[in-house]
Amino acid sequence: MAGTRHGAVGCAILLVLAIVAIFAPLIAPYDPLQQAQASLTPPSMRDLFGTDNTGRDIFSLVIYGTRTSLAIGLGAAFGALVLSGLVGMLAGYFRGPVEAILMRLAELFQTLPVIVVVLFTVALFGSSFWLLLAAIILAIWPVEARLVYGQYLRLRSMDFVAAAKVADMSTIHIMLREILPNAIRPVIVQVALDASVAILIEAGLGFLGLSDPNTVSWGQLLYVAQDYMTIAWWTSFFPGAAICLAVVGLNLFADGLNEILDPRTRGRAGGLQS
Repeated sequence: MAGTRHGAVGCAILLVLAIVAIFAPLIAPYDPLQQAQASLTPPSMRDLFGTDNTGRDIFSLVIYGTRTSLAIGLGAAFGALVLSGLVGMLAGYFRGPVEAILMRLAELFQTLPVIVVVLFTVALFGSSFWLLLAAIILAIWPVEARLVYGQYLRLRSMDFVAAAKVADMSTIHIMLREILPNAIRPVIVQVALDASVAILIEAGLGFLGLSDPNTVSWGQLLYVAQDYMTIAWWTSFFPGAAICLAVVGLNLFADGLNEILDPRTRGRAGGLQS
């Protein structure tokens, strides 16, 4: 039951963040790039989160940064889901040389530290929004791929798959309509966790000055604030708090999903209620 409560809290946090991202122009009191105010002013009724070193309103920047950071997090997680789903599905169903090549590729990427993969990609191709998204996808897909692979490996020998083959159903039909719905449940939880990892990676790259300079993100705000942390705490506190809120929300949501989708936890919850 605790997982269900955690999931509800996480869902509420994500809903609030989604609303903020969608309606950012209506919620933010100022243009995020407007520099007409005094610099490094502390939080006040006029500037709820204070201003940065160039006089920009930090509250407006955090609001608009929600769009970029959530887009990176969710985009990378679902992009990794598509890539890992394809790799895991092909390797787990066909076995043989296909399995050996694809799983060795996944293992190769998994042995490399995430930050190394991302830094190498960004250094090689640049730090635009789409390149950063692709770099994070390349860094996080192996975990999901091994999950999908394990599920297909387990399910391909089940009776319902054998029955589908006897019924002369096509390979594509068996892979997508028969096995995939049963294989996707543990992967959905990993998608939520990967979204939080992607947000942290983007924040880390932003802090290092490697995020897209043409977009407003929480990580980029931390990069701008790093020289003023000791004299203007609000410049780093509020972007950092937003990152923590999003990561906690996604992890709580994943916890709730795990309890809902895992029959073993449902069974324990039912036993306690009875």
